[in-house]
Amino acid sequence: MYLRPRSLFEKLLVEEKLTRVASNGRVEIEYKATGAEIFGVIASAEPHEIEKWKSLKHEVTHVIIQHLGHIRAQIGDRLVKEDKKYLIKGVDNPAGIGQFYTYFVEERNDI
Repeated sequence: MYLRPRSLFEKLLVEEKLTRVASNGRVEIEYKATGAEIFGVIASAEPHEIEKWKSLKHEVTHVIIQHLGHIRAQIGDRLVKEDKKYLIKGVDNPAGIGQFYTYFVEERNDI
């Protein structure tokens, strides 16, 4: 599937998306660290996955596969690994039994 030889599990920190209305009426988005961690493999998204998500009006650049555990991040949250930030666009449980979780993410530098 996505696990390839030499793919290493990496630690990513979960940041929750918070929205609030400022005094001037504009919506402000900020991210707050939850203390949760995900250990997963980061891989580039396959071309058919990129096209699928483009048709849903979302850009996807990478796929993160988490083995075991439970879903610790939701759509709209952010995963942080050192200087890289990934915005979660979708979450999937491909087997349906909680063995693996797939996070479809977009790498962003502006958030």
